[in-house]
Amino acid sequence: MTVTPQTREFTDTDELMGLLSEQRELYRQLGQLACGQRALITGETPERLLGVLVQRQRVIDRLEGVTGRLRPYQQNWRQVRSRLSPEDGQRADQIVAEVNVLLKGILEKDAADAELLAARKSSVGQAMHAVRTARHAGAAYGGGASASGSRIDWVDG
Repeated sequence: MTVTPQTREFTDTDELMGLLSEQRELYRQLGQLACGQRALITGETPERLLGVLVQRQRVIDRLEGVTGRLRPYQQNWRQVRSRLSPEDGQRADQIVAEVNVLLKGILEKDAADAELLAARKSSVGQAMHAVRTARHAGAAYGGGASASGSRIDWVDG
């Protein structure tokens, strides 16, 4: 099916079905990466998390290309859908429904991961503040002893 921006005419079912199938596959890949992402967020391997994010961006880039090629079909979906055979129409509806379910799941996982990352960031920030406070106290304590010329020996003996 060839759809031109000027005519938006539907002429090739194979192209449409191929694009829909490719879109579904890319969303499946994103879903798998999102699952792996969660495990890495809770772990202690930020470099691996960055690797997953790079992979996700590559899939998203490919998805943007497919989405761009699907846009003319989407803009006239009722007309396009009405010209499909009943079998192809059913298949297209099924793929679109699967894509919507996959997208919803990815968005939910990403929202939960964003909350988890925010909580971890806050926790790390609090820990860093505690370390800084302890260092300041230690420096003040050590500096005071040094300035007075006294030294405390913490070892028995």
